[in-house]
Amino acid sequence: MFKKKSVPSTSKNSTSGSKSFRQRSCSSDLIGDVAGDVWQLLAEQSGQSLAAIKKSIDAPADVVMAAVGWLAREEKLEFEQSGRSVKVSLR
Repeated sequence: MFKKKSVPSTSKNSTSGSKSFRQRSCSSDLIGDVAGDVWQLLAEQSGQSLAAIKKSIDAPADVVMAAVGWLAREEKLEFEQSGRSVKVSLR
């Protein structure tokens, strides 16, 4: 099973000195990190629905979808319509 990664704290008043997740949500570095998680998930379990990918990756849904878009733009993914869902696999 895919191991979920931890996400930075959502607290704006974090005392650890790191940026909150909300502040990093538009970061291309964060989206790139999540794209790596999506890649790893699909390498282990190909043919996942978008809904399953969003549930498996421990990050906000919009960041996961941005990561899927990143990989799609790089032509790393294949998409297959399956009824009402879309199955995603690595090329």
